[in-house]
Amino acid sequence: MKKQPITTIGTVAIVLAFSVGCSQSKVDDLNAQLKISQETLSRTQGDLANAKRAQGEAEQAVMIAQNQAETALAKLAEQQQSPIQNQPETAGGKPSGNPTSKKERFSYAVGLQIGGDFGNKEIKIDFAQFAEGVKTAYLSKDKLMNEEESKKILDEVWKDYQNREKAKRTAEADIAKKAGIDYLAANGKKPGVKVTASGLQYRVIKAGEGASPTKSDKAEVHYRGWTIDGEEFDSSHSRNKTSTFGVTQVIRGWTEALTMMKPGGKWEIVVPQELAYGPGGKRPKIPPYSALRFEIELISVEQAKPAAKKPVTSNIVRIPSQLELDQGAKPEILTKEQEAELKKKNK
Repeated sequence: MKKQPITTIGTVAIVLAFSVGCSQSKVDDLNAQLKISQETLSRTQGDLANAKRAQGEAEQAVMIAQNQAETALAKLAEQQQSPIQNQPETAGGKPSGNPTSKKERFSYAVGLQIGGDFGNKEIKIDFAQFAEGVKTAYLSKDKLMNEEESKKILDEVWKDYQNREKAKRTAEADIAKKAGIDYLAANGKKPGVKVTASGLQYRVIKAGEGASPTKSDKAEVHYRGWTIDGEEFDSSHSRNKTSTFGVTQVIRGWTEALTMMKPGGKWEIVVPQELAYGPGGKRPKIPPYSALRFEIELISVEQAKPAAKKPVTSNIVRIPSQLELDQGAKPEILTKEQEAELKKKNK
């Protein structure tokens, strides 16, 4: 068979076919790369969306926390403007926002303890700064004051408190002393009132009979006690039971009165502060330096039992001689005096 020569048109057709085949291959490669890029872009867009969502949630959480902090500070500022004890209560008689969980109840109890301590001492505090100080120390945040500055201001405020208390006690003592002196001066002029050398005042309501108790005896009594402004602070009558005391186990004014009374007797006595509880008082009912008034009825006296004689003891037993034994003598224990005398003779 005779080969036909390749025409120009055929050559062009072959070239075009080859070119088309090569172009299709490149297109396929490009399409594959495009698909990968689209998938990568889709994942990136998804990650970006998640990141934006997380950022939004975080920003929302920050806003909530800021609002809560602002609300708390506003409440603290409110409390600072008015006394805590005057805060409004709910219909149930309890403050709103009652603590329920263990953590809430513990936190509230700590606040009560600290606040009560400051309140009892009448120390003024800034509630906002107080809360900030507690939070700073609890969270170990950067402090606005160093340890030396903190100690200095604490010492200063404590010293101010002590000075106020000292001045207050001095003023109260002066008032109580003067009131007692004035009361005793007026009472001492009343009919039937007698005054002893110590300053004790007494009036016999009913004379008793028998021997007065000694300082070693016990006394059974019925009594009432008042401050000089008329407030009753103690009474055996209110307990419907007599009381028994050692005569020296009571205030000095009582000891003096009891040793002058007789069983069955009833006295009214006014005791100067120095024969009563003096500068210490007996809180909460008897302030320091208080003169006191009593009504005492001596029911009976329990005399002290005589002390039992102690047995004679010695380290030396004297043995009689044979002659003394024949005459009826017996061995004897020497007293300390006899022992000392015997030693003196044998020197």
